Amino acid sequence: MKLAPPVPEALVEAEPVATHSSDPLPCDADLREVLEEFIESRNAQNTREAYHFALASFLRTTGIVTLAEFLAAQPSQIVQFRNDLQKRKRSPSTVNQQLATVRGVYRRLLRLGKINRNPADPELVTGFKVSKESRSEALTFDEVKKVMSSCDGTLRGLRDRALLMTLYYEGLRRSEASKLNWKDLVSRRGLLEVRDAKNSPYATIRLRPEARDAIEHYIEVLNRDLRKRDMRPEDPVFVSLSPIRSYGGRLAPNSINKIVKARVRAAGISRRVTAHGMRHTTATHALAAGTPLHHVQRHLRHADPRTTMRYNHDRDVRTNPTTEALPSISLE
Repeated sequence: MKLAPPVPEALVEAEPVATHSSDPLPCDADLREVLEEFIESRNAQNTREAYHFALASFLRTTGIVTLAEFLAAQPSQIVQFRNDLQKRKRSPSTVNQQLATVRGVYRRLLRLGKINRNPADPELVTGFKVSKESRSEALTFDEVKKVMSSCDGTLRGLRDRALLMTLYYEGLRRSEASKLNWKDLVSRRGLLEVRDAKNSPYATIRLRPEARDAIEHYIEVLNRDLRKRDMRPEDPVFVSLSPIRSYGGRLAPNSINKIVKARVRAAGISRRVTAHGMRHTTATHALAAGTPLHHVQRHLRHADPRTTMRYNHDRDVRTNPTTEALPSISLE
């Protein structure tokens, strides 16, 4: 692959190291115990982190700090939380997900007999309508190659190329890529182990040789830079290279998103494409190549095939035979 010019200054930015939801919830000990019990009842780490984030946001928005206040919450406070999320321009799906977390904890308390009604009941507090089509943008194959070519032969370029290859061929979520450890690359068997996935605590998918080779090339240079002989099993695959943060620490999901967006801009693509857009691209290209839906669903680890079909929207629109059947109009 032809190397691109040096990395633009926009790509050399601070990269926060990945952290998890370990900060205590902003409330008293009694309420914290109740909420943490609810959070820990979930089996997937990603879900527990999302619940922690949503409940912390709910407490800060409503000002609730005690168990008594939480048990006495009114539907108007849930509406306040929903509307605040909307004002902060959160997507309808994000608002609904956070509302579902609040509903869930109150549903649990209702079943335990701690309250006599659920203030977040959907009949009292409605969510927002979500489009059945994916809102993320997919790339064409030529655009994927341009994005890959924006990565030069520096350590940063090699890391970004390995990351992009992994996102594209493996269809990983950014949180899954962030949590990827060296032990998860079962390269001798050509497999990749995905831990703490959204719908399953563990999944195994095929590791494409292109992604494996890109990772191994990047890791070789990284180890030389860190003066290490080998990667330990628990070492993160994708690390921060920011000199002002913890150099060599795990790359945060948010930084992965920034890297993808910056590389897309460097490739001369003006529309907004995120890390999730790479996952969208994986599904779109696989379906366009005739891969059966259930195979794509399994690779992307979707619990519901309808989720996979949402990524097929762009392909259906771009190849719509209706517009092609209309006669050509010449104004000459």
